[in-house]
Amino acid sequence: MKVSYNWLKELVPLECSPAQLAERLTMAGLEVDNVYRLGEDMPGIVTGEIVSLEKHPEADNLYVARVEVGEAAPAPLQVVTGAKNVKVGSRIPLALPGAVLPGGREIREVDLKGIVSRGMMCSAEELGLEPSPADEGGIMLLPSDTPLGKSIAEVLGLDDYVLELDLTPNRGDCLSMVGVAREVAALTGARLRLPDIPERASSLPAFPEEEIKVTVADPDLCPRYTMRLLTDIKIGPSPLWMQQRLRAAGMRPINNMVDVTNYVMLELGQPLHAFDRDLIRGGEIIVRRAVPGEKIVTLDGQERTLTGEMLVIADPVGAVGIAGVMGGANSEITAG
Repeated sequence: MKVSYNWLKELVPLECSPAQLAERLTMAGLEVDNVYRLGEDMPGIVTGEIVSLEKHPEADNLYVARVEVGEAAPAPLQVVTGAKNVKVGSRIPLALPGAVLPGGREIREVDLKGIVSRGMMCSAEELGLEPSPADEGGIMLLPSDTPLGKSIAEVLGLDDYVLELDLTPNRGDCLSMVGVAREVAALTGARLRLPDIPERASSLPAFPEEEIKVTVADPDLCPRYTMRLLTDIKIGPSPLWMQQRLRAAGMRPINNMVDVTNYVMLELGQPLHAFDRDLIRGGEIIVRRAVPGEKIVTLDGQERTLTGEMLVIADPVGAVGIAGVMGGANSEITAG
């Protein structure tokens, strides 16, 4: 399990370094295999907003943008880009002249067919990060409320350390941030600060039984299965702080609905999964064992052949998820 040091500090006060914490946990029986810095400082890479975007007069595949970077420059910077996923108003990471990317590439002012580019818009890969679906094949897009001229490492929360725990089967209680924080609190005597979860259940409408039926066909493997119907949800990127914590845990941000289920699992240890209601066929969710040889394409695009010992979440047509492991691509929530 990958544990964010900064996230852990929000749950339990820490006065020791990441390396010292790793040693204490290991000596207490919770082995830490590795400690590493999540990201580099990346000086000279700041947040910016595209305030104008025009076709390059001498190149059909290039655009000339003016990028506002707040206090990082006295006026908007002229930047040439070939990215197709940006527009006026997009907030993006901008590498200023002199900046060095994580891969060692130094950014310089460069003349591109007669127009000088004074910086480079960065993709997630160029920052050493895995892109979200919205960023694939283009520039990393930041939320519209991202402050301008700030260090991208600071904005993305890359000034963090990750502890890799090698948990044994008897320590399932530590398969969450709260579980690890509880262990640290016991070791250090510090006070555990549990997440503040407001009581909102009473304000949610009752689940409409006519909307979707739930059948637990194997109560031995799954004594209880609960669902909640959420409507009028606008699918979009999750907040940057949540994306950062997911990345620290080795997860790829997808969208706000998918990310929040993964976040709750990481924080509390409770597996959750969100299905697209429109893609649940027959109006029924069935919790059952897989049929030997049954196949499902999971969210990572892999086709998997299931065995009869596996528990699946299914609709009347077929499996839509492997219980507690991964959902199926046939019920994935997308922005469309």
